[in-house]
Amino acid sequence: MDPKVIEMDGKPRRDTPPPVSDFWFAQVDVRLGRIEFMVTRLEWQIWMIVCGCAGLLVFEIVKALSGAAS
Repeated sequence: MDPKVIEMDGKPRRDTPPPVSDFWFAQVDVRLGRIEFMVTRLEWQIWMIVCGCAGLLVFEIVKALSGAAS
């Protein structure tokens, strides 16, 4: 069989596939946004733990130095 393409309304046939739909890009953007949100939240939690530990270390140093002076 000879494959024949019939032109409809005089429009030429596209040989290239259509671009990926906007829906797919929207889904990727939503998922990346959630990942970025989780990473940002994790980063804040890590900074809070580090600052809390640093604060406790300062209090322990002050306590040790004030106890040694007495």
